[in-house]
Amino acid sequence: MTSDPLSTPAGTPTENAPLEGVRVLDCTQMLSGPFATQLLADMGADVVKIERPDRGDITRSVGPEIGDSGLTAYFTSLNRGKRSVELNLASEEGAAALERLAETADVLVENYRPGTMAKWGLDYDDLREVTDELVYCSISGFLEGPYRDMPAFDMVVQALGGSMSITGQADGPPARPGIPIGDICAGMYAVIGITTALYNDESQYIDVPMFEGLVSWLTERAGRTFVTEEPYPRRGTVHPSLAPYRTVETADGWFAVAIGSDDTWTAFCEAIDRPELATDDRYAANNDRVEHRESLTAALEPIFEQRTNDEWFELFRERGLPGAPVQDTVEVFEDEHLRASGTLDELTIDGVDLPFPTCPIEFTGKTTRSGHEPPRLGEHTEPVLSAVLSDEALASVLGR
Repeated sequence: MTSDPLSTPAGTPTENAPLEGVRVLDCTQMLSGPFATQLLADMGADVVKIERPDRGDITRSVGPEIGDSGLTAYFTSLNRGKRSVELNLASEEGAAALERLAETADVLVENYRPGTMAKWGLDYDDLREVTDELVYCSISGFLEGPYRDMPAFDMVVQALGGSMSITGQADGPPARPGIPIGDICAGMYAVIGITTALYNDESQYIDVPMFEGLVSWLTERAGRTFVTEEPYPRRGTVHPSLAPYRTVETADGWFAVAIGSDDTWTAFCEAIDRPELATDDRYAANNDRVEHRESLTAALEPIFEQRTNDEWFELFRERGLPGAPVQDTVEVFEDEHLRASGTLDELTIDGVDLPFPTCPIEFTGKTTRSGHEPPRLGEHTEPVLSAVLSDEALASVLGR
């Protein structure tokens, strides 16, 4: 790990953080790469974000803007606590500056289309000529194969990777999950690969694909497909092998019920004051309930319509039953448990409260970072580059 760190932002609480002393060059944009480097920053790494002059990360221009701050919600959600350096990597001066920065770094992450960094003379083999201690991570759409050079966006890998085909109502079209899981999956695998390489304390090239990563998330869905030789069914919130395991409408919203065993089913029937359902031959065992799913749903729907989400949640918690109200993205950040867990970064920009979640992993005796704003474009260009470039080289990069 870097023993002579460049000066870090004032007030950065990296002391006793899991990745304290690790420096990361973040040559990424959009979502997959910035999500990975945001996790690394949350765990204490010093992340230097390399951005295109004048334009920066694409998400700097993807609204909505936060008040009149000039910062967008998209960019802020993925780049807190990083430092921004403007460099034109396609230029000779910019590429040379990145080489000097690589000499001071432990990790470089990039998510350009395959071959882009090589075109600029900045791929893993190029940088190994200036440092043999760098962990170099590329986040790509696909590993080597027919799709390798295809442009990869979350929508594309979700369509190809199977997740879209199993999302949506049974009688409706395929749907894209509301969370960009293709991007996030790749970002998480990138962090796993990077921290593994750092643990092994050796230079590594890591290629992390969105498509193959998302296919690996099929897990049980893939297993069922192999056994039945049929596509995994699209059923909305209904589980194909468990019942009742779905959302039901209440007096004021939707409630998720997740009954995973016959014992839990019996306890559930007692809690809703319908013990006779537990002994009904149609519903006594899970396989029976799956077979008679429609009549079971018809029996439960009028029961749940009699109470509110809060009333059902209180009952389920009292009885130790698995179930919860479906919360929207406003309600979840007001959730009492989330607030009490200490995982929110209580950030305020231009009068707008932004309680972004930080890395939720708890480490014994370690702390993670919080309370940091995203950088303005090029905010740290001069102080960061002045530590590795001569006055003449710095003036050339800055166009002076």
